[in-house]
Amino acid sequence: MPCAGAIGTPSVVPLRAPIRGKTSNHIDTSTFIELATPTPFCKLYFTTDGTKPSPFHRSPLGKESTFKYRGPFTLRPGKRTLKVIAVLRGGLQESAIITKTFHVDDVGSSDFSDDDSSTMIMTSDTDTSSTAKPKSKKKIAGKPKSSVVAWAATRPQSAPPPEMEGPFTPTNYSGTQINCWGVPPENWPVTAGPGNVPVMAGPNVMVPPWAAQSGNQIGYYTQQMMNGIQADRQQGVGALLTQKLDETRQQTVADVRRALEETTLKSPAPAPVPAIEYPSKEPKLKPVSPGNGNWKAQLEHIYAHLLDLAKNNPGFKGTIAEPKLGKVIGADFDEEDDSYLLTIAIAKYGVPKKKPVVVPKKKPETVTITPKPKKPPPVKKTEEGPKPKTQKPAGTKPKDPEPYFETEEYEQDPTLYPYEDFNAEQDCEVLRKAMKGFGTDEAAIIGVWGYRSSSQRQEIIKMYKTMFGKDLIKELKSEISGNFWNTVHALCLPAADFDANELHKAMKGLGTDEDALIEILCTRTNAQIQTIVANYKRMFSKDLEKAITSETSGHYKRLLVALLQANRDESQTFDRTKAKQDAKDLYEAGEKKWGTDESRFNVILVSRSYAHLRAVFQEYKKISKKDIEDAIKSEMSGDIKNGMLTIVRCIKHKPAQFARQLYKTMKGLGTDDDTLIRIVVSRCEVDMVQIKEEFEKAYKQTLGQFVADDISGDYLKLILALIDDQGAKAGKKSKKSKKPEPEPEEEDEEEEDEDE
Repeated sequence: MPCAGAIGTPSVVPLRAPIRGKTSNHIDTSTFIELATPTPFCKLYFTTDGTKPSPFHRSPLGKESTFKYRGPFTLRPGKRTLKVIAVLRGGLQESAIITKTFHVDDVGSSDFSDDDSSTMIMTSDTDTSSTAKPKSKKKIAGKPKSSVVAWAATRPQSAPPPEMEGPFTPTNYSGTQINCWGVPPENWPVTAGPGNVPVMAGPNVMVPPWAAQSGNQIGYYTQQMMNGIQADRQQGVGALLTQKLDETRQQTVADVRRALEETTLKSPAPAPVPAIEYPSKEPKLKPVSPGNGNWKAQLEHIYAHLLDLAKNNPGFKGTIAEPKLGKVIGADFDEEDDSYLLTIAIAKYGVPKKKPVVVPKKKPETVTITPKPKKPPPVKKTEEGPKPKTQKPAGTKPKDPEPYFETEEYEQDPTLYPYEDFNAEQDCEVLRKAMKGFGTDEAAIIGVWGYRSSSQRQEIIKMYKTMFGKDLIKELKSEISGNFWNTVHALCLPAADFDANELHKAMKGLGTDEDALIEILCTRTNAQIQTIVANYKRMFSKDLEKAITSETSGHYKRLLVALLQANRDESQTFDRTKAKQDAKDLYEAGEKKWGTDESRFNVILVSRSYAHLRAVFQEYKKISKKDIEDAIKSEMSGDIKNGMLTIVRCIKHKPAQFARQLYKTMKGLGTDDDTLIRIVVSRCEVDMVQIKEEFEKAYKQTLGQFVADDISGDYLKLILALIDDQGAKAGKKSKKSKKPEPEPEEEDEEEEDEDE
């Protein structure tokens, strides 16, 4: 047996009974050769001149030397070397080549013929003489060049042979129809020979060998059957058969066999030759398909079970057998709780196609944009003491408190509020319909995911698995892609998990995204940083501080480790005297001395409260005559400089810092999509209203218009929904490159950072 996945070696079998005194490879020109292979769905190719079969180049130099096997065939006289190869459909696999040599006797003669003018009694029209060299170089006068011509030249001129195709001998088994010479006997010129035995007459007439030996016109195989009869009965049987053949030339094989049975007194008949069995083309019925990416085997598995279902279900068989079906124009494969659902769309034969088969997108039933409440008049800030809380306008529902989005000391207004008429089950149904069947309804996904708060989205994810037993995040990932998927995935995570995941992504692989580390750790509150550290440990089984120290170094590493301690004073009062002292210490640690004492900047900027540091910055400008930002730019460089600048700018006004970062992500060629998604997702429920105001104030263009100039598609629609600017359209490109008038020095500083 062949090993798994291999093709079995073909077999070469001469179809004749064993003859005493002769080997199995000693045959005659009337012996049929059968080729077979144990492997189904294979094609057989062979040569008869000893050359290697070439299934894909069967006619080199215009000569057909490799033949495709279609059925049993015979060989010409002489020594014939047969080489056979089996090829799997498609030509992807081949078997080993089997070689077998036959000594072929001409019927009626035991001498071997050394003439290799052809390898078979009959081949296709392109068949030519064998490549084997003859023993004698003497040229035979009048010898035809092709096997077909040679065969025809030995026939009576009165009856041309019929046209036949393929490597088959035109032999008739009963001898009553067209015989081995291809012409009915009644058309031969016959004269009476010795003993009144009919023989052929005329020039160049070849008498059949068995006629010359036995003196009758019966077929060769009939003669072979007669040889098995007892000697004392042969003459009577021969005379009786000759009489019968004279009476009618249309006797069938059954009539001849019946006559033989009567004349041989019911002698035992030879065992019937078993019929040749060919492999079934229907696939085998198996209980389980192979899977593992083998889609062809999967389809064959479905086909086999459909056939079995039709055989055992007359109703289904009758229904599907009635209409004329066209081609398959669509298919969808879906997973149910306990089964798989295969949906196939087939065109109706003869019915003109109206529209392509596309499942129409449905508008989400629960998607309604909640009107954003108007911003109340700003409350004046006091230098000391806590700031009063903002009051929402009457008639609007206040925002539900989110544990992670705690209110900082400045006025905050989000663009994404909790949806008032929230129904988790209804939203799950909308998302299920949006992803079921052909295509995906992206508008429905945006309608739900772009207008639900973080806590509501988490409730939807849990409810979806409860209702349908599937992971909503995996379902969304299989339906959408690109930056649209990246934004949706960011919204699927709780806020603290999202920050922890962004930190992990910033340190994963080669290199480190320092901008992401600085943005997250320098802009989050103490409570948020503590939550991030705990969630990072839970999600990645690794301590965040150890991960940061392994990826960073120097004063920049010390700054991030200090921020991870989440030990900043968050009081809203300060002492002016202490502020003056800290301003003096910063001046002496930087501008006043040769070199810079970064550790002193670290102590003051990381541990003091925002209110205290604002007073320190005021006092520093009085001492140095320079802004604290300018002092940091002149005294530091690299990541430590960017980290210190981010802290200072967040202390001054955090929305302005995020507006500056958003501008950097989209200015010039290309877009920093990771930073854009991170800022929009993390700030849309905190202070996006203030960020939009600072952006328009600094860059003379709305944030929505600026975003619409850089991104497009469903990605753009979702970002605009999160920043509450759905009507934004792309503006003129010239506006993007325009420098902000209020802060022209900031543009110069950004260019300086890029050069560094």
